[in-house]
Amino acid sequence: MDPAFPYGEDLLQYVWEQRLFEQTELSTTDGLSVEVLKAGRIQHHSGPDLVDALVRVDGQVWAGNVEVHVRSSEWNAHGHQFDPAYDNVILHVVFEHDSEVRTRNGTVPPTVELMNRISIPCLEQHQTLMMSKEFVPCARQIVHVDQGRIGVWLERVLVERLERKSAEVVALYLQLAKDPAETFYHVLARAFGLKVNVEPFGMLAHAMPLRTLLKYHDDPLRTEALLFGQAGLLRVDHVDEYPRQLQAEHAALAGLHGLRPGPVAAWKFARLRPMNFPTVRIAQLAQLLMRKDGINALLEARDLMELHRVLDIGTSPYWNDRYTFDRPSALREKRLGRAGSDHLIINAVVPTLFALGRLQGRPELRDRALGLLEALPAESNTVLREWAAIGQGANSAARGQALLELRNSYCARRRCLSCGVGNHLLKRSVG
Repeated sequence: MDPAFPYGEDLLQYVWEQRLFEQTELSTTDGLSVEVLKAGRIQHHSGPDLVDALVRVDGQVWAGNVEVHVRSSEWNAHGHQFDPAYDNVILHVVFEHDSEVRTRNGTVPPTVELMNRISIPCLEQHQTLMMSKEFVPCARQIVHVDQGRIGVWLERVLVERLERKSAEVVALYLQLAKDPAETFYHVLARAFGLKVNVEPFGMLAHAMPLRTLLKYHDDPLRTEALLFGQAGLLRVDHVDEYPRQLQAEHAALAGLHGLRPGPVAAWKFARLRPMNFPTVRIAQLAQLLMRKDGINALLEARDLMELHRVLDIGTSPYWNDRYTFDRPSALREKRLGRAGSDHLIINAVVPTLFALGRLQGRPELRDRALGLLEALPAESNTVLREWAAIGQGANSAARGQALLELRNSYCARRRCLSCGVGNHLLKRSVG
C-alpha cells in the first residue's frame, strides 16, 4: 500500500467514478481546463480502469477510457507505455503526479491530480469500514440507511446469488450430458448433505447414477444397498442383520453395474445433531427416490403445499431406533420435517428451476423460483441471527438468501465500494 494514499487504488477509482472530489476549476497538471461530462464506469477486466468516459479538456470533448493510479509513475511500472489497450486513454487520474508518462505511440495523456481535492470525511469513512471488527463493516452505521434503499439493494443481491448458484447447476448439467433429471439429483443430493457433508453427498451422486437407482425404485432393500454401499458405509463387518443384507445386495449389484464405492473417510459425523447424521440423511434420500411420483415431481410442483407433500418423507423401519449402523438408540421416527423440507426447496429446487429457466428459455421457471423464496420463511442460522441483531431481520427466504449473499460476497470481503449500502454511507459522509 502506497503511504501517499494508503487506501488502495480501488478507492481512488471509486472517488473518480462517483465524483467525490472538488470539481471547481479542475485542470490538468499542465494547466488545461477539465470538465467531467461522464466520469466513466469502473470495469474489472484487463485494460484501463474506467470505460465510456466523456471529458472536455481545454474546450475539446474526448470520449474514451480513464486510467487511475496512486502515482503517475505507476503507468510505466505497469508497462502501459507498451500496451496498445492504453492508446485511447483520454485522461490519467492520479492522487499524486510524480512523473510524465506516454502511450505506446508517444502521446502524453492529460493528467489530473486529486491530492488536494478528495473529501477527507469520505476517506475517513472508508477507513472506518475497512478497519471495522464488527459482524459486517457497517454494523454500527447501517441504522442510518433507509430501509427502502436496503431493500432495493437486497433484491439485486438475491438475483446475483441465484445467478451464481444457477451457474453451478448449468456446469453440472453440461458435465452430465445435459440430463435435467440427473442434474437435479446431484443438486438435491448435495442439499441433503447440509453444510458439513455437501461434498461427500456430491461424491455419492457421482458414484451412484440416478438412472441405475431408478431401476430399483420399487425395492427398498436394493435402493438403500446401492446408496449406502456407494457411500462406502458398508465396508466394515456389521453386527445387525439388516446392514449385512445391504452388504450382500450391494456386492451383487455393484458387480452387475460396474460400480465402485466412494471413500468412507469423507463422511463427517462430529458435532452434528444425530438427526443430521449422514446415515439418516441417506436413508431419507432413499425414501424420496422411491416415491412413485419421483424427484421430478419437485420441479413440476406448482405450489409449496405440493412440494411439502412430496418431501413428507421418513426412513425405512431399521432407522426408527438407529442413527448409525449397529448402534440401537431410543425409538424415534426420522422424518425430514418442515425445516428440512424448506432447506431442500431453497437449496435444490429453487436453483435448479432458476437454471433450467435460463437453459430452456423459460422465464416462468425463474419466476416460480423467486416466488417460492418469497413464500418460504427464512432459514435459521447464525448469520441471519447476527443480521437481525443489527435491525436487518429476514421475513422470508428471499430476504434471508440475499442477506447471506451480502455477508459472504460483499461484507466478508470488504467490498464496501461495490455495495449499495457502503456506497450510500460513503456518499453520505461527503454531505
